[in-house]
Amino acid sequence: MEYDYIFEEVKVKPSNAPKFILNGNEVDIWDDALLYYHSKSISEYIQENLLRYEEKGVDPFAEIVGKAVEKEMIKTALMSGSNILFKGKKGYGKTTFSKSISKLLPEKILAIKGCKIHDDPTRPVCFSCKKKVLEEEEVELSFIPRKWIRIPGDPMMTTRQLIGGISIQKIKEGYDLDHPEVFTPGRVLKAHRGIAYFDELGSIPSALQTLLHELFEERQITTPEGDILPMKIDTLVIASTNPANYKGVSDIKEPLLDRMEQIDIGPPETVEEEIEIGLRNMSLKSGSIIPDWHLRILANAVRCMRNKNCRYANRIEVEPSCRATIKLFDHVRASATRKGHEAVMLADYGDKFEVVKLALKSRFEVDYETEVSKDEIIEGVLNDSIDSVCSSIYSMIPRNIFGEIIEEIARKRILNVYKTNGTLSVFASKLCRRKEELRSAVEITLEAIARCSGLIERSGDGIYVYKAYDRET
Repeated sequence: MEYDYIFEEVKVKPSNAPKFILNGNEVDIWDDALLYYHSKSISEYIQENLLRYEEKGVDPFAEIVGKAVEKEMIKTALMSGSNILFKGKKGYGKTTFSKSISKLLPEKILAIKGCKIHDDPTRPVCFSCKKKVLEEEEVELSFIPRKWIRIPGDPMMTTRQLIGGISIQKIKEGYDLDHPEVFTPGRVLKAHRGIAYFDELGSIPSALQTLLHELFEERQITTPEGDILPMKIDTLVIASTNPANYKGVSDIKEPLLDRMEQIDIGPPETVEEEIEIGLRNMSLKSGSIIPDWHLRILANAVRCMRNKNCRYANRIEVEPSCRATIKLFDHVRASATRKGHEAVMLADYGDKFEVVKLALKSRFEVDYETEVSKDEIIEGVLNDSIDSVCSSIYSMIPRNIFGEIIEEIARKRILNVYKTNGTLSVFASKLCRRKEELRSAVEITLEAIARCSGLIERSGDGIYVYKAYDRET
């Protein structure tokens, strides 16, 4: 068998093309209807689509909340055909950004049917496909969806897993070029004509990182044994890593860093962005309403644990990410929905904030020498956050209305938020966006009065007691 051509660059033109078959019919792939779906590199597709977004004034990464500066850097890097390294702590959107970039690729492209790496019919790099277009009269094609291939950082990863296995000896022995013993593509090759996302690049063994230098620069790979992989891989490489001083982070080799543009990804800049990220990414899409005051309490509690001014800052070694906020929203909605509440109530946090602890305890780490437990830290930051939101609500109550509310409370002595009306309900209704939030608004108003004035105190789920009455009894 002749196998020398597997090292040659093959370009198919109308003058030397075989018959191309799509869905059982012969097609002209250079016709306007199909021309867009082949013969372009990944960079060309991305550049063209980026320019379309620019012309329309539309954000190509609309699913990413905030990060205006980072978005501009990404667009510049992509337009210049650069690979990208996202650097930042876990849970701040590095993977989400990489998936968002993949949407700049066409929803589908034409590929040679049966090819393990989905080769372009006019620029095949796989030797099996080269054989087809050079030797066969008809070549079947198919459409494949856009590709985003995750390559997880694994210290135990092998060359075969990353690159694949190719046996020139088996070819010499007469095996077909697409035989499993001749060619088994690894994760990098499977990203051909798509995006290769290296999740925690530094965790890939140093010897394999060395193989990637050539991939980034020449789009080819030389194996540790010195064999050149006869395939020019067309892929956009996007990688992620955590900060150098972050727990469990491995180094990325400097020659590899030199071939990528580093873009730092940090936490949301504002509580509004934190809330928006949490709401967009919730698993529980329906159920009880989470009013604005509860969204702020929960989001601010998480943000406090990242803040250097937090009273527990020196006790927290690994801070909670946006995933903590997302799960907090999920869990309190789940708790409220199970209890039949129209909107989240304080009771949905749990008697001792168990629901909040469920979302947070696995998402931050404390200094092993600290004497303060995770439970104590969560209770502390949550109470601080409730205090802050309640203080804001308390300051909104006009003096004359405050007097009327206290008079109502004094007359009733015991208030049940599920059965309250009068001035208190009128004020609370002004906090609501929807009528279903009223009971929750009444409760947070009473909690604000309890925490800021000390005239009343919480005595159970939705129950508040006037302190003068409490002393009498």
